[in-house]
Amino acid sequence: MKVVIDQQFQKYENFIRQIPRLIEDGVGTTVYDGRNKVVRLEYEGETMMVKCFKRVNIIQQIVYTFFRKSKAERAFLFAGEFASRGINTPQRIAFLEEKRCGLFLKGYFVSKEVEGTECHLLLREVKEFSPQLADAVMKQTLLMHSKGILHGDLNLSNFLCTEKSGNFHFNMIDINRSRFCDGYPSNKECLKNLVRTTHRRDLYEYLVASYARQRGWDEKETVQQAVALLDRFEHRRFKL
Repeated sequence: MKVVIDQQFQKYENFIRQIPRLIEDGVGTTVYDGRNKVVRLEYEGETMMVKCFKRVNIIQQIVYTFFRKSKAERAFLFAGEFASRGINTPQRIAFLEEKRCGLFLKGYFVSKEVEGTECHLLLREVKEFSPQLADAVMKQTLLMHSKGILHGDLNLSNFLCTEKSGNFHFNMIDINRSRFCDGYPSNKECLKNLVRTTHRRDLYEYLVASYARQRGWDEKETVQQAVALLDRFEHRRFKL
């Protein structure tokens, strides 16, 4: 098994190495169980969140062994990249990779727990969404773009939000598919990055208009372009 631990958390090495077995034995609290699984573990006063990526098929085993970093490793590396660029994301602790016959089989990413509510619950799942929160989400998105970050899955579920004295603060999660560049990505890349935020049209159009306003772009033209991008995106998903 490959185990890489952030220097700050080396004292937990013995426990971290046991994580796959602990989870298999049902230790911890399952927070999410879908395509991947997220488990909360407690150890010596530290709360750890473990993202257990699903076991891969034989082709993916070859790819992640010889040609590409695993999702777990990218989550670990990108957490460091986000932090170095001034964007909040749960502090990384470690990543682990299980192997069989020398081939990658399954990955785990371990981070500290952070407080926050997924923004889709606060914006998409309510009858009337908060324009202030929607504007704050786009301010966060613009900040990431200004730092050269294109989040790989910019849907509202991946914004963890806390509010204090009317100010919104965010931690970004599920970052392992992100891309990085120096300075702003192209305008086209930035606009395309917004497509996954939500399929709720009134909210989507407001978010795009807010982003355009904060960038100094023409709001009407930007919304038209973004809606066309969303139409094509949804059409491709429907065909699949």
